Amino acid sequence: MARATVEDALAVFKRGDLLIVADSTDRKNECDLVFPADHATPERMAFAIRHGSGIVYTVTDKERLDHFGIHPATSVNTDRFAVGAYVSTTFLPGSSTGLSAADRAATARALCNRANAAESFSKPGHMFPVVASPGGVLERPGHTEAASDLCRLSGRTPAACITELTLDDGSMLRWEAALDFGKRHGILVISVDQLIEYRRAHPEFPNAPNPDGVPSIRGLDLPAFDGSGLRIAIVSARWNSVVCRSLEAGAREALDSCGVRDVTVEYVGGSYEIPAAAQALLESGRFDGIICIGCLIKGQSMHFEYINEAVTQGIMRLNLDYKVPVVYGILSVLNEEQAKERSGVGGAGHNSGKEWGITCVESCLLRKRYRKAARL
Repeated sequence: MARATVEDALAVFKRGDLLIVADSTDRKNECDLVFPADHATPERMAFAIRHGSGIVYTVTDKERLDHFGIHPATSVNTDRFAVGAYVSTTFLPGSSTGLSAADRAATARALCNRANAAESFSKPGHMFPVVASPGGVLERPGHTEAASDLCRLSGRTPAACITELTLDDGSMLRWEAALDFGKRHGILVISVDQLIEYRRAHPEFPNAPNPDGVPSIRGLDLPAFDGSGLRIAIVSARWNSVVCRSLEAGAREALDSCGVRDVTVEYVGGSYEIPAAAQALLESGRFDGIICIGCLIKGQSMHFEYINEAVTQGIMRLNLDYKVPVVYGILSVLNEEQAKERSGVGGAGHNSGKEWGITCVESCLLRKRYRKAARL
């Protein structure tokens, strides 16, 4: 298996999947497993623990760790490679010992959510935060900076999980062995040197579009939640199918990042039929929440206004009548270009389905929390 291109690696990372990154042979000559922290699932974390050194780091920025009250591990850093190590931590809500793959994955995701309180994180714990140099691989050619640059170049929340890959005898995995490992497990392999070349060839360096990392008065901060055990249904229209399938994929990606595995998808002809279909699902009593996905594009007649109002009123009534979260995921746009831009068709623009998935999980957890409190 040959090394992958940076472009292919960024596409994989943007989806939230695993990568292997190797540094140079005249440095550590080690290969790290890297994946976005907001996509840290128990399965991915278990894979990292099983094939790595056992220590999993969360790469992020100093300001984020300061926000959570997590401080440098030492005031005098004598590490050979000057790793920006911070005090280890565990996200306390819902954790057992903090050491399991599920607990460590929950901690990684929690570090992506600035709404979490500093008191929610134990110090010390079982995940090891490290801070990347602000200049990325151009400032320090390490795995930490590579992970940080991958987040920023792929437009993800600036937090990633990394661990050093090892052989069965405990020795470190080197370049050739990493290529073989990647081939066996279907994981792309790139090098820090490739990222350095890519950065130099592309001096424009975007920040993540998430308002969590970019000051903005618009948009929705996308925190990470533990939605394991939730049962979610998606009702999607076949009309304007290209847009709706893209929105559905975005919603499913968000649900997967929250650990939601029980997802049912039902299709109807158009947006007008969605409230009735959602009502049938609600009456089954099987679901904790529903996401309604459709797309209405304004034409030359009043049809757009009639359908838009009817669908909006119908979904609103379902929320009130059934007291189960029903997320309004109907794009109402003036033209096809707006629809593509807001649904991420072809990788362009932003996929609003991701916000709808996160919103559904958040609303379901809020409802569960207060129903539990009412029973006490």
